[in-house]
Amino acid sequence: MARRQERELRAWLFEDPSAKQIDSVGTLLRRELATVEDDHQMRVEVVSSGDAPLTDASRALVAAGREAVVNAARHAKVDKIDVYMQADKQNVELFVRDRGVGFDPALIDADRHGVAESIRGRVERAGGSAVVRTAPGEGTEIELRVPRAANGSAA
Repeated sequence: MARRQERELRAWLFEDPSAKQIDSVGTLLRRELATVEDDHQMRVEVVSSGDAPLTDASRALVAAGREAVVNAARHAKVDKIDVYMQADKQNVELFVRDRGVGFDPALIDADRHGVAESIRGRVERAGGSAVVRTAPGEGTEIELRVPRAANGSAA
């Protein structure tokens, strides 16, 4: 609750009240992850370097990143999740890391589609890539990347 109140205070103090439209990857990412933080009573630390206009591909990236954070909040047994977003002229990248219990990807039941479809499949369909690094007891890092100009469409 304190983190939500801090976000609301910062928005009130520093943001233009007329700027309600979400027009960048960073803005959408922060909004989505604030919701996850509130829903799961989990601290989500977001750091970014650069930003980019929204495209179909970057919306897919944010949705996949949100799913990765939700999975960590549900399963990692940690009190904090780190998220780093980087945008350059070619790509938008997102890294989600927890220092939790980790897992063995080979042991995910076939009927579970979170990593395969909601994360990896989502960014691959958008022309990007996803790499999952994890092992039991080692935490998890998910690296997502999409081309900045994929689909050529700004949303």
